[in-house]
Amino acid sequence: MFAFWDGLGGRTWVARQEHTDCTLTSVTEALLAFAAPCPGVRVLDVGCGCGGPTLEFARAVSPSGRIAALDISGPMLAEGEARARAAGIANVEWRQADPATAVLDEYDLLISAFGTMFFGDPVGAFAHMRQAANADARMAIVCWRPLAENPWMEVPMDAVARHLPPRPKPTPHAPGMFAFADPERVSEVLSESGWAPPRFKKLDLDLDIAAGRGLEEAVIQSTQIGAVNSWLRNQPAEIVSAAIVSLRDALTPYVNGASVRLPGAMWLISSAPA
Repeated sequence: MFAFWDGLGGRTWVARQEHTDCTLTSVTEALLAFAAPCPGVRVLDVGCGCGGPTLEFARAVSPSGRIAALDISGPMLAEGEARARAAGIANVEWRQADPATAVLDEYDLLISAFGTMFFGDPVGAFAHMRQAANADARMAIVCWRPLAENPWMEVPMDAVARHLPPRPKPTPHAPGMFAFADPERVSEVLSESGWAPPRFKKLDLDLDIAAGRGLEEAVIQSTQIGAVNSWLRNQPAEIVSAAIVSLRDALTPYVNGASVRLPGAMWLISSAPA
């Protein structure tokens, strides 16, 4: 995973960063409102990626607040740092580190936008992060609910699946996009790692996977990053071409002008040190 995110995977996400940020703008706004950071707060941002939400939180806690933005992807961190410089934001420390094992400074608020579902040992990771939390610290994260509730991902996956060999059934609770979809599992992880019973709030939004740029851009985005990209990687050209035709057909009913909107379902999760 480190090799992927620090190499080709990270560079691909950097190239798609502007599009992805546009698609997820409403998610970032919802997380910011849910976390409600105050000026002066010290924030730990777990899996910050290219820094879209990071920069919004940096603005919210500035000028006296600080953000430690951690990710394992060098290319994505470099992109985030460059964006911060361009925006005149100086209260973010960009660190290439694994939050599950890195030395962490004390913080008041732990945030994450889709960055907590990939820990190989989630109990160990959250226990480690708990150690750096101050007594009044809070956690506010967003993660995906089950695939069946997320047509923005399920529709493209179903469209290309007919052209590919059957995939192995996923291992329950394995690291991945939907590892935190089950509230009981999340509650178990957090309670075992020293956090209070979490509060869950449903977040349902229509996500424009075209980012206002039309059907072809939605097709490109769906095949460049995420599960469909990993499925099609290293497949013969004729398989890829056929899959893209099916994907385009599957997305066409969702076209509305320059947008391609499909439902997305997430959890907003809050907790505090137990």
